[in-house]
Amino acid sequence: MIKPITNWRGFVLLPLSLFVVSCSWMGNDFRDRGNDYLLAEPIKPIVVPSKYNANSLEELYVVPTLQTDDFDLTEAFETPRPEALATSNFEESVKIQKLGAKRWILVNSPPSEVWPRIRNFLAANQVAVADSDAVAGTIDSAWLQFKDSPEVRDRYRVYVEQGVQPDSTEIHIRHDAANVSNAVVASDWPALSINPEREAWMLDELAATLASEASTGSTSLLAQGIGGGPKISVKMLAGEPVLRMALSYERARATIAHALRQQGFATFDLAIDDGIFYVGYEKPVNPDEESWYTRWFGGASDAVIPTTPYSLAELLANLQVPDSPETRAIFPGVKAFGSGKKLTEVPGYLIVVVATEAQVDIRIRDGYGNRLNKREAKEKLSIIRRNLI
Repeated sequence: MIKPITNWRGFVLLPLSLFVVSCSWMGNDFRDRGNDYLLAEPIKPIVVPSKYNANSLEELYVVPTLQTDDFDLTEAFETPRPEALATSNFEESVKIQKLGAKRWILVNSPPSEVWPRIRNFLAANQVAVADSDAVAGTIDSAWLQFKDSPEVRDRYRVYVEQGVQPDSTEIHIRHDAANVSNAVVASDWPALSINPEREAWMLDELAATLASEASTGSTSLLAQGIGGGPKISVKMLAGEPVLRMALSYERARATIAHALRQQGFATFDLAIDDGIFYVGYEKPVNPDEESWYTRWFGGASDAVIPTTPYSLAELLANLQVPDSPETRAIFPGVKAFGSGKKLTEVPGYLIVVVATEAQVDIRIRDGYGNRLNKREAKEKLSIIRRNLI
C-alpha cells in the first residue's frame, strides 16, 4: 500500500535543491566577480634583456585636447538635453535660398551624400570635370560652348559646403566666361559670376535634378570632411554663452531675423543697422501635452502672443549696464550707459548681432541689457539655432 505524501514542502524543495547542486556540478558559478580585481597582487615589472630593442607603447586612440571655450568648468554640470531631430532625418528636401542677389541650393542631406550626386548630374549632362577638390568642396567644369554664343566659352565652379543645420548641404555656383582665344589660358575665378543668368540656369537645373531623384544613401569617402567644420556653434565668451556663426554679417542678420519669428519668438522692434532685435518669447503649445478638451474647445493652453509697452529706442536710451569697452562693442549705437532712468518691468530680450573679422557672435540679454543666467541663455540660443536657415 502506497502512503500518501503529507510533507509536500519537502517533496517540492528536494528537486530544487538537486537543481542548484547540479548547476555547480556542471561548472556554473554564479558568484559575483566584480570586485576580484581588489584581490590582485602586484607583480614585478617586465625587464627586457639588453640584447633586445625595447619600444614604449603608445596610445592607440589618442584623447583629443579638451576645448574649454564651449562651457564653463566652474559651473555645476548639467546633462544637456538632446538636440532636436533635423528634418533631414525624416524626409529629404531641396530648396533654393535667396539673400539679395545671392542664390544657393539647400539640401538637408550631408555633403558626403550630395557630392556624388552632383558628379552624377554633371556626367549625365556631358559636362566634363576639369578639376575636383573634395577637401575644399569645389568641382570645376571644363570650358563649355553654348549654341547661342559660339564665340564665347563658359565654365562653372560648384561649391559644396556644410549647411547651417546639422546634416545639411549648401551648393553655390559661380559662372565664368572668356573669348574662344582666351579660354584655353588658365585664369583665376572671378569674385562674382560673369553672367548671372547662366549661373541661375545651372543652379535651377541642378536643384531640379536633386529634387526629382531619390537619395540612395551612398556617400563619398573623399568628401567626409567636405565644406569645413560646422558653421554654427554655442561658445562661452568671457563667461557668457554666445551663438557663433561662420557666416557673413548680412546673412547672419537675415537668418537671425527669420529665427526670431519662429517657435515662440515674436519680434517687437529692431535696429537693423546696429544688429539689435527686441523680442518676446512664450513657450509654444505642445500638441502632445494638450488635453482632449483644449484640443477641441481651446482654453488655457492656447498660444499667448507676447507684447511690450516699450520701443527698442526707449530700451537703448535707458540701458542699465556699466560703461566698458565690452559694453560699447556689444551696443555700438548707444551713446551713454546707465545714465537713463530704469524702466519698470521690461519684458522680453535683446538679441545683439556683433561681427568680427572671422565670425559673427549672437548674444541674448534681458530688456535692461544685462546678462541672463547661463542656463536660460543657452536654452534660448539653442531654440534660435534650431530655426536658422
